[in-house]
Amino acid sequence: MKTGRIATGLCAAFFFALPAQADPPSAEAFGALPLAEIGRLSPDGKHLAVIQPIKGRSGVMIYDLSSPSAQLHAVALDQAVAEDIFWKTDDRLICIFVAHLKQKWSNDIHAWSRAISVDANGQNAVLLLRDAIFLKENLRAADIVDRAPNDPWHVYIDAFETNAEMNGEAPLVHDAYSLNLFKVNVALGSAELVRHGNPHTVQYLMDGQGGTIGTIEQDSDLKNHVMIGGKDVMKIDVRGGRDLDFIGLTGGANSALAVEAGGHAGTIGLFTWASAGGLGNPLFSDANYDVSDAIQDERTGLIIGASYTDDLSQNRYFESGLQHVQSILEKAFPAQSVQIVSRDAAGSSYVVRTDGPRNPPVLSLYTSANHQVNIIQEAYPSLKSSDLGEVRAYPYTAKDGLDIHAYLTLPPGKEPRNLPTVIFPHGGPESRDSMNFNWWAQFMASRGYAVLQPNYRGSSGYGWNFVKAGDGEWTGKVQDDLDAGIQKLVSDGIADPKRICIVGGSWGGYLALVGATFTPDVRDQLCGALRSGSRSLHRHILRIGECLRLEAAARCRQGRQQAAGAIPGQFRGPGEDSHPADPQRQGHDGRHRPERNRGAGAETCRQGCGIREAGRRRPLP
Repeated sequence: MKTGRIATGLCAAFFFALPAQADPPSAEAFGALPLAEIGRLSPDGKHLAVIQPIKGRSGVMIYDLSSPSAQLHAVALDQAVAEDIFWKTDDRLICIFVAHLKQKWSNDIHAWSRAISVDANGQNAVLLLRDAIFLKENLRAADIVDRAPNDPWHVYIDAFETNAEMNGEAPLVHDAYSLNLFKVNVALGSAELVRHGNPHTVQYLMDGQGGTIGTIEQDSDLKNHVMIGGKDVMKIDVRGGRDLDFIGLTGGANSALAVEAGGHAGTIGLFTWASAGGLGNPLFSDANYDVSDAIQDERTGLIIGASYTDDLSQNRYFESGLQHVQSILEKAFPAQSVQIVSRDAAGSSYVVRTDGPRNPPVLSLYTSANHQVNIIQEAYPSLKSSDLGEVRAYPYTAKDGLDIHAYLTLPPGKEPRNLPTVIFPHGGPESRDSMNFNWWAQFMASRGYAVLQPNYRGSSGYGWNFVKAGDGEWTGKVQDDLDAGIQKLVSDGIADPKRICIVGGSWGGYLALVGATFTPDVRDQLCGALRSGSRSLHRHILRIGECLRLEAAARCRQGRQQAAGAIPGQFRGPGEDSHPADPQRQGHDGRHRPERNRGAGAETCRQGCGIREAGRRRPLP
């Protein structure tokens, strides 16, 4: 059964009140779970694991490519969704599951994550860290910091322990926490402590083979200390945003630590870093746009490229051979975003994800020997380009002269004149929109609405100064940015000034309510509607303050609960103490085959507080 994701309440009333064009696609066609998400090839290329819907939730399906008639195997957990997958070996798959659950002792909802290891047939499932006494109190117990590709049996996971737990005793409420490093057997799930951290440790810098290069220690003044060889080699003030983020290790003969940092143009780039000389040469930077992700090799975890977004998401690789494949694919799919999601060890087969403004995501298999591309699965098979509206860049100038990037989706089959219009600001606020396929904007356009998605000041992707321009302006100049977009739409004759609605989710929902409350002269009639929006600025500020407090205590990154208690019983991993339940394993004869970023640490906490997006690292080929 498909899970719908359509707006309700005020939004639904506004959308469905307008007579639509004849026979547009159903709401379910847009709002159902995508049938194509992440797809990962085993190193030998014989198996394909994909994240796709299983009984209404994202699970993992394993396909035997060497035998098309072979039974399919599913891996799923009750109350949880699959977030990421990667092959440790030809016949061992690691699956990351996340469940958003309410704590038994409060009304707070948190994301609980677990790593499950299964064989290529979806059998012999084991929970990683299964024997750790601290497992039940850790929200995030799937933070794999080193994949150790030369060791077929182990990965390295960091997790927090109290002093009592390190002595084999039950945790105490007010005990100190230390971030420790564990060597975990992927076949047995057992963990071996390899390094003690301390209450200030927030990150391990790994060498890609299970060894530590150093650590990041955070003091009570929110200063990060880079510790290498037992020496404090650098201090970074992380108040109000980080000047420098350690991302991982680059590959090749001249391997070096990779960091995200501000460049001369004011945008965030990817650079090498050394303890002796500090910031080194740029691995990738762009004068106009921030690096959005460092691309990791899916098996080694080494940094092999960078992604950024101009109007569409773009990927660039440091290795000439891989970049050559990327260029070939971009020529084959013009005006679309092309992402190499996975490849086999030989570099002969690639899983590719494509999407564009009027092209819903498609997962395909590219074979380099014959340059053939075969579709694995369309994410939204009932949506065709002809059903979707034109999307165009729609830049404009704000009241104070600031340039605003925005995107306009027009209803298919309608002249862009005097249209009912939806202003659709993104959440965050440190996030951004692009011209990549957006099911929600296209759904609204299919019902006859013009949809404007403005990247207002405070949005990410355009450099630090643009982010800072939104500080203290949430009900001021940020709203002016939205108003300027409305003025341009009305001036261009596209929008009917009497039929305009601001719609948003999360922080975008807050902007919708503010816009409807402080009605300027530019709008004769205005409605505001939100989905999971921030309705109280006071509460939002309190949540931000709580996240910053947790970060100062070095607990935001790992998501550790301070109150002792068992992990909620609804989310169970195989072999987890007190909660025995194996993943669902079943044959499947469906045609579904199959994207999700791995978010962890302070970024995850900040996303929950509505400050910034999670997941700076995206495991790719």
